[in-house]
Amino acid sequence: MPIGNTDLTATKNALIVGLVQRELIAKAVVMSALKDASAYAVKGAKSISVPRHGSFTVEDRATTVQANLANITFAVDTIVLDQMSTVSYLIDPQDSIESAVAVEAEAAASAARAHATNFDTLVIAGLETASTATTTAGAISKAIFLEMRQLLLTAQADPSNLVFLCGPDSEAVMLGISEFVEAQIYGSAVIPSGVLGRLYGVEVRMSTLVAANRFYMFDKDSYGFAVQQQLQMGERPAPEYGSGAVLKTLDMKWGHAKLLNGALLRKDNN
Repeated sequence: MPIGNTDLTATKNALIVGLVQRELIAKAVVMSALKDASAYAVKGAKSISVPRHGSFTVEDRATTVQANLANITFAVDTIVLDQMSTVSYLIDPQDSIESAVAVEAEAAASAARAHATNFDTLVIAGLETASTATTTAGAISKAIFLEMRQLLLTAQADPSNLVFLCGPDSEAVMLGISEFVEAQIYGSAVIPSGVLGRLYGVEVRMSTLVAANRFYMFDKDSYGFAVQQQLQMGERPAPEYGSGAVLKTLDMKWGHAKLLNGALLRKDNN
C-alpha cells in the first residue's frame, strides 16, 4: 500500500514543530539568559513556586561552650503560568502552488520568530517593572556599567552569572569606548578577540526590542520562566478557502517572573 499524505501528517507536524522549537530558541535573545523552571510546570498547575532562602551565619565557638543554633528562613517566588501564546495562520493551496518558496516551511519559521519576539518583549517588560534603578542616570558608560556590577556583587550575585542586556543605541555607545573593545587593555580572557561579548566578566547581549536609553544587568538566577506546554501544532481542513486549504495553530503555555525577590535585578536610571 502506498504511503500518502494521511499517513505522513503526524510526522510532518512533528517536523514542523521541531523546526519551530529550534527557531524559537535561536531567535529569542533573552531566553537562554534566564532561569528555566519548566521542569516544575506540571500538568494541572496554574503557577509554580521557586524556593529561595537565606544563609547560615558562622560563629567562632569557644571551647566547652555550646554553639548557637543557626537558622535560615525560606520563602518562594511565584511564576504564574498565564501566557497562552498563539499564532494561527492559513495556507491557501492556490497561493502555495503559485509560490516559488516552500510556503509551509516559511510560515512555520515566521511563526517561530513571532513567538520568540513575543517571549523577549514580555520578559523585557518584566525586567523593566521588577528591576531597581541604578543611582547614576544617563547613557551607558564605563562608570555606570561598573556601578551596576558593583551593586549586584554587593548583593551577593554570582560574578560568572551576570548578564548585561541593552538595545542598539547602548551597544553603539559601548563600541565607542576603547576599554570595551580593545582586548589588549584587559586581556583576551575578558574580551575574546576584541569582540563585544564579555565586559569585566559580564556577558553582554543586545536586543532590538530594548527601548532607546534602556539597559539592564542581572544575575541569571534572578528572573525565570516556565513552559508548561511546549510549542504544539493543531490543524484542520479549511475547504472554504480551497479544497486543500489548512488552518494551522501553533501555541505554547508559559509564564515568567522575577526570582530572589528581585534583589539581583538592576536597570538604568533614565
